[in-house]
Amino acid sequence: MVFLGASFFSELLYAAPEDQISSTSPEEVTYCIDPNWAPYEAIRNGIHVGISAQYMNLIADITGLKFTLVKTDSWQQSLEYVQRGECQLIPMLNTSDYRKQFLDFSIPYFEAPNVLVAKAGTPMLQGYSGVGNRTVGIVQGYRQVEYISRHYPGLRLKLIPSEEEGLKQLENDEFDVMVGSLMSVNMHINNLKLEDLNIVGYAEPFDSLAFGVNKSYGHLVEKLNYAIERIPESRKVEIYKQWNNVQIRYSRNYSVMILTTVIVLISLLWLISRNRHVGGYKRIISQKNEEISALQATLLEKNRTLGFLTAHDTITGLYNRNHMIQRAEEEISRFNRFHTTASLIILELTPFQDGDLPLDASTREDTLKVVATHCLNTVREVDVVSRFNGEQFIILCPQTELDAAKILADRLLACLMGHYLLSENFNVAIGMSQLKESEEFPEWMERTVKALYQSKRQGFGSVSVAQ
Repeated sequence: MVFLGASFFSELLYAAPEDQISSTSPEEVTYCIDPNWAPYEAIRNGIHVGISAQYMNLIADITGLKFTLVKTDSWQQSLEYVQRGECQLIPMLNTSDYRKQFLDFSIPYFEAPNVLVAKAGTPMLQGYSGVGNRTVGIVQGYRQVEYISRHYPGLRLKLIPSEEEGLKQLENDEFDVMVGSLMSVNMHINNLKLEDLNIVGYAEPFDSLAFGVNKSYGHLVEKLNYAIERIPESRKVEIYKQWNNVQIRYSRNYSVMILTTVIVLISLLWLISRNRHVGGYKRIISQKNEEISALQATLLEKNRTLGFLTAHDTITGLYNRNHMIQRAEEEISRFNRFHTTASLIILELTPFQDGDLPLDASTREDTLKVVATHCLNTVREVDVVSRFNGEQFIILCPQTELDAAKILADRLLACLMGHYLLSENFNVAIGMSQLKESEEFPEWMERTVKALYQSKRQGFGSVSVAQ
């Protein structure tokens, strides 16, 4: 039994878009899309299909705009068309500093994670920082190219025409790791039956997709935002479920089918033993059904375990680095949309330097578990606690201003300083900061780390607040 979404997505991609409600004199708006980014969007038989197509149908119903597709052969060509004004907008793309030079953006309406894909046997990668000397394949023109060039200039990149072509090249060992959109990667791996490829990590930042409008047609942004804000949440969930469905397919064992046919033929020749054979077949079918049910239960349990291990630290049971980055990106997105502030607290343990012998592994693990317990007992239910790396812990406080977070940090520091394992073996320092406008997670993290270093310079045992 294997998981796949190939047949389901293929049927959806070739389905006709929803009927649009016509208006007496609609304003015609031309647009371009990524023709090879299913299921997010694609061109099939000359028709725009996918998630963005369904959202555009809803927006057309609300605004009365008439959207006309300008067909292109690649994502790079679509970017060139909208930049030159040969089409007025692109319905589904991320914002970036380069794109803001020639595009105005609507509010985001669809969010999705990006993932790292590699050959089976590749270890789990902690984002781009874990890629190392591997060559990374990425679609030309995607925002990730600009992001990696800015924040990870040491990575070796190989530009590819599309995610589907990139997966084929990855299968042929033309590079080591590929960056792609989760739903698109999952669909192509199943459709192409690339059984030797696995998802090995998340790739920051996640997609926060919006309309990009040529600046000459900036008046359209207000209409698009008006419509996006009025799309019912239930309709958004329905679209997401429709394109994110995963079905189960059972592989057939034809040798068993042939053997069963032979047995049936023999049973017809031996009419006297017919009832006995029929009873035997029923018992076999019942046994196979029980085996299938047992395999399904085992697979479900393993998937749950894998899901837990992917998001949690094995020693403390807290969330790990990947999950914290994901939650922080979500909080930044919420901040940008609703202006609800958030605070970040970084706690780090530093072993005493004057000890006779280094701490043994057992003592270190016990200390980490103590810190985890105190963190969970001190924070609120809405706060997110993670072991970020080594002896460093991060607490994300959603919708929390700096003063309230400072009270929490002081209370946590007092609890930790009073425990014998910490007071006898480690210095404790805490740094914290509040999220600022237009700040991404790396900048927010960097400011908080500077506050942590300030606490260390002051002799540990204190909470420092970033400016």
